[in-house]
Amino acid sequence: MLNQAKSSADPHRTPTEGTLAPSPTQPEADPAPLPAALSRSTKTDDPLYSIRLAETPGTTCATCGKQETGSGPVGFRDDDPICDLCLLEGGPELGMVLALISVVRAYANMSGTPEEWQAALEELGAFARIYDRFAAKTGPARIIKFFRENDTTN
Repeated sequence: MLNQAKSSADPHRTPTEGTLAPSPTQPEADPAPLPAALSRSTKTDDPLYSIRLAETPGTTCATCGKQETGSGPVGFRDDDPICDLCLLEGGPELGMVLALISVVRAYANMSGTPEEWQAALEELGAFARIYDRFAAKTGPARIIKFFRENDTTN
């Protein structure tokens, strides 16, 4: 049976780690509401698009039912994996990120003559300009330094 005396707040007891001691002068406040992007209560709200690592590569797209998802980073609509084209249509900012990954990897794995390399480099440059115009709508470019300034082993 519940002991009412022991279950009420004891102002002399030290709270355990991770808990807050009740204040006798202030009532407990309701937690702050979640931001709109996190407070989705029903499936009728707009879908939430994300990029996650594929748990099961090659799953059929939950949106179009035609394409298969890839392996590695893939698009998701809520908790369902979707193909790259559906991500590009539903969440264009994230879709462009996956497109950029695809273009860069294709360029990195290319082999051929110097003329073919030049043509591929021009295509990569064209895609970079398209991506920059698209991404500029959401904010300025972020500079990420992958290498130290004095590193000569690059």
